[in-house]
Amino acid sequence: MKVTITDPSGEGETVEVLRVIDWDNPKNNDFFAASQLWITGEMYTKRPDIVCFVNGIPLILMEFKRIDVNLYDAYNDNLRDYKDTIPQIFWYNAFILLSNGTESKVGSLTASWEHFAEWKRVQREDEPSNPSLQTILYALCTPERLLDVVENFVLFMEVQGGLIKILAKSHQYLGVNNTIDALARIDANHGKLGVFWHTQGSGKSISMLFFAQKALRKVPGNWTFVVVTDRKELDDQKSNTVYQHIYDSYYGEEKSIYTENYSKLCK
Repeated sequence: MKVTITDPSGEGETVEVLRVIDWDNPKNNDFFAASQLWITGEMYTKRPDIVCFVNGIPLILMEFKRIDVNLYDAYNDNLRDYKDTIPQIFWYNAFILLSNGTESKVGSLTASWEHFAEWKRVQREDEPSNPSLQTILYALCTPERLLDVVENFVLFMEVQGGLIKILAKSHQYLGVNNTIDALARIDANHGKLGVFWHTQGSGKSISMLFFAQKALRKVPGNWTFVVVTDRKELDDQKSNTVYQHIYDSYYGEEKSIYTENYSKLCK
């Protein structure tokens, strides 16, 4: 956030960048969870179950149901109602957590019900799967994890129909952070980062984006990203997601180079 500071003598002004959140030092921030907070909109007053704040900014909304109530009701009834009646609570929202005690899912403000997902593991991909409320809280809501997710694992993307907000899934978060760790040990790894494996339709392009943006933000170096595809239609798909987002966000202009064979790429 840019703020204008007036010189005490009144003779001039300077513009300074005010960092609302200290991303690198979680202990320098204030974390607060409010239960049953009354929020007043233009016409109605509502009371979400839990709203979590960082330095006064509401980043998480949690809605809970009884164990005998279908979790979809929290999405279809409560969340949709909040969007209509108290939209201001979502202006800075990072993600939404829905749970009925036995089933728990997270998603972004613009996510349809189908894109709300379970979070199955906390630390490692080889952990036993445990898609529970406790797993989500440990994986996403501890101070270090929350700041990492908000800074590096949320994207905005233009698609047909408008702007959407994308939150990483658990396999993307763990896989990207494993790759970032490998990047920090690139010499010991003899220049290799390993294999980041996805099933079809599990968000390969989005994982590439998360990795690229975190590397650019957090790992010193003058990085170049080479994306290799085996079909031309994938080139079109990637150009609308990975390339455009990286260059628009960090370089301000298009600098990507396209080629159809290895020899031209080497040139």
